Amino acid sequence: MAKFDRTLRDIIQNIPQKFISILTGKKGVKILDNTFPSTKERVADLVLQLEDNSIFHLELQTQNDKNMPFRMLEYYLLLRQRYPDKPIKQMVLYVGDGRLNMPSSLETDNLRFSYEIRDIKDIECKELLESDSLEDKILAVLCKVEDFEEYIYVLTKELLKLPEKQRADYIRKLLIALNYRPKLKEKLTFILEERKMPLTITEEMIKNDPFFKKGKEEAKKEIAKKMYLELNLSIKQIAEILDVSIEFIEKAINEKNKN
Repeated sequence: MAKFDRTLRDIIQNIPQKFISILTGKKGVKILDNTFPSTKERVADLVLQLEDNSIFHLELQTQNDKNMPFRMLEYYLLLRQRYPDKPIKQMVLYVGDGRLNMPSSLETDNLRFSYEIRDIKDIECKELLESDSLEDKILAVLCKVEDFEEYIYVLTKELLKLPEKQRADYIRKLLIALNYRPKLKEKLTFILEERKMPLTITEEMIKNDPFFKKGKEEAKKEIAKKMYLELNLSIKQIAEILDVSIEFIEKAINEKNKN
């Protein structure tokens, strides 16, 4: 998931203002240095100066982590050293598909520490779709999406206004974001094909996307099984026709036999 995490970080580095406003109630004015060199370098997902001169630290979390309070405390101390006179607001934003189940505080004999924690699925998708920022609109797919087809329709209209190269870049970002919402990603191909929406997913995007690659592999397995059982072709013949390895065909046939 590291590649997908980097893409989400890239999106928020462009300061999607509606998204930041929903999280903080304020406008972001300046991206700040998010690296903290030490014996063990720390790189925060986002460190932002808000319009009231406070510091906002955001961490995106794709999975529940019981040790999150320790990580956030470490960041807090580094931020406090760097910005001793500024108020610091910290938030963990859970972007995973499952249920949020992480602590938001740490308490010991000598310490009480807490930060805000939110589930992105609690944010209404519509709020971000109304933004002028495409970063906001891409992030909306991770929020509370009640009508995915309408979401794709609205996003498509915006993307078609862009030059081809820039449009392709945003489509890649959308596909990567949808890796956190596999059920919606399954719907995407159907919507684009059945509703004839002019949003093109190129062969290159499919080749580099594990979701589509897996789909192609499953389709080839089904074809291989039928060719073997119904047409009585040899494993070698099937491998040559489908342009895959003999091992791939053998695995597909064995899976069928086990079932």
